[in-house]
Amino acid sequence: MNDVSLAIARNMFHLQIHEADGQRFEDLFSKIMGYKSRDFQPVKPYGNIGDRKNDGWIQSENTYYQVYAPSNIEKSINDAVNKLETDLNGLLKHWDELCPVKNFYFVLNDKYKGAPPQLQQKMLSLKSKFGLEAAGVLVAKDLEFDLFDLRSDMILSVVGHLPHISNEEYMFVSGFTCFITAWIDFEKVGRKKLQQLATTTNRRPIVGKFLIRELHTLGLISADDEDFLVKIADKRNRLVHGDTLDIPKKSDIDDLVLITERL
Repeated sequence: MNDVSLAIARNMFHLQIHEADGQRFEDLFSKIMGYKSRDFQPVKPYGNIGDRKNDGWIQSENTYYQVYAPSNIEKSINDAVNKLETDLNGLLKHWDELCPVKNFYFVLNDKYKGAPPQLQQKMLSLKSKFGLEAAGVLVAKDLEFDLFDLRSDMILSVVGHLPHISNEEYMFVSGFTCFITAWIDFEKVGRKKLQQLATTTNRRPIVGKFLIRELHTLGLISADDEDFLVKIADKRNRLVHGDTLDIPKKSDIDDLVLITERL
């Protein structure tokens, strides 16, 4: 792949990471690991016994992986720390006698925001406590490095077909991807907030301006935030319907990200 194709592939992977919660992220991780190591074996939950705290392993290396992909890691730090210890204890209980656990990795979809320090500290503590040879928290950038060390055909199998475009077209696609990724995060976090507050019994997801209006009505965003988001929603609609090629300014995208983080 040339430089433009490689850059597009990375942007497409970033978008996949931002969209992948729960099982979708675990499937993405397993696909990359399957290409990286022929010995990697994913473990799927079975009946009421689940996966016995093992989402994937490499038996020949005594290496185990547990995957966690919350929709918003900032809101789930305590859950992540507790899950790390619970999962490792369960893994040792169910697998250590069959194949000693020497290496353990907690795979977190941090959506390129970084793993919280509490999680890193807990992992170091558990590594020492159980005498593991290697242990660590793997995040999105680690998966990206693994993916782009692979052959081009494997990369394409993960990210999908790459369009043949010029440098100018690439600049548009790059900006569009950055903007749409930020908008996806905003809508996901906003809808989850409404679900937590149980403000609606509507089974259909609230999107766009209806979501913005509801967040403002509940006092979750300010009037200025509402006005800004309505304008951004209009730009998003015109872009996806092909009515404009104007990408919001980086400062606007940054403001969108900040509102999402405050939620």
